[in-house]
Amino acid sequence: MIKNYFKIAWRNLMKYKFISFINLFGLTIGLTCCLLITTYVLNELSYDRYNKNAENIYRVTRTFKNAAGVVSLKLSTISPPFGYYFPTDFPEIKKMTRLLGAGTLPFKYKDKIIAENNVYFADENLFNVFTLKTLEGNPQTALKDPFSAMLTEEVAKKYFGNEDPVNKVIKINNQFDVKVTGIYKGFPENSFMHPDVLLSFNTLKDSAVYGEKNLETNWGNNSFFTFIVLPDHYNTKKLIARFPAFLDKRMAGNYAPNQPSKMTELGLQKLTDIHLYSHTDFEAEPNGDINKVYIFSAIALFILLIACINYMNLSTARSSLRAKEIGIRKVIGARKKELIYQFLSESVLLTWSAILIAFVLLY
Repeated sequence: MIKNYFKIAWRNLMKYKFISFINLFGLTIGLTCCLLITTYVLNELSYDRYNKNAENIYRVTRTFKNAAGVVSLKLSTISPPFGYYFPTDFPEIKKMTRLLGAGTLPFKYKDKIIAENNVYFADENLFNVFTLKTLEGNPQTALKDPFSAMLTEEVAKKYFGNEDPVNKVIKINNQFDVKVTGIYKGFPENSFMHPDVLLSFNTLKDSAVYGEKNLETNWGNNSFFTFIVLPDHYNTKKLIARFPAFLDKRMAGNYAPNQPSKMTELGLQKLTDIHLYSHTDFEAEPNGDINKVYIFSAIALFILLIACINYMNLSTARSSLRAKEIGIRKVIGARKKELIYQFLSESVLLTWSAILIAFVLLY
């Protein structure tokens, strides 16, 4: 019986080819546009969710205020001493990692000199916080020693081709040599940052610009991305409420005669919120905007609604052409239920055809 419904439905669609084509074309275009926008929306919402602990990872931010209490600057980066004191002053922090953008640096290996853009200093805990795949080397120790580096497989191929890159030496900025200690698969496309080269954070302790003492005392250098991992279902408001006392204790004298907590404050940003909700005065890369997601979602629904209304109007208009057919079917004993099934089978056949074509066009 069902096979018969669809056989007759196919014949009717072929009988009114032009009207069927318009119906199919309109519905297909509407579905394709809706699916294309949906892929964009889903991609925007998926940022940084590839991390296993994504829901528990937070970025520490810093806001500066003037004497009147008005916000003058909001940064996604903080000073290096914060990372030094966090583990001791806040035992609820399970893990912590820091990154420092090094900008564009020239890398030299034999006769190859290439300017690398996405170079970061990263501490040895990076792979304990972010879920990244290591292709060569031990992620727990690869960034432990000063003047060591990990490269993405794309960067490694540029310099070494099919050679084994591990333990090879690259000269950076014509100033110092680093040893390649590991290769990792680059950060996914749906990540808020994409470091291609990771230099050992401990290298900074031996540098003239920073030095170990400077990393523990320089509250004015706000260049360090700092990420912490908190326990499951932890109420971040508890931690934020303790930040003012922490600032007054550790930064005493930095804003004399004012209390440090009156001039600056710390905040927490959920990792999965950075791409769509964070718009600080300094970001690793340009972020998206949740308002665009809302707008495009509304457009997708509107296009789908128009396509459905157009389909229903054309189907209704065509029904007048089939009044004679319906009358004959009733005369020979067709019941109301059977007529409904017949028309529904035609709609189902046309709709599924439109869906299949739309997915082909989407691909």
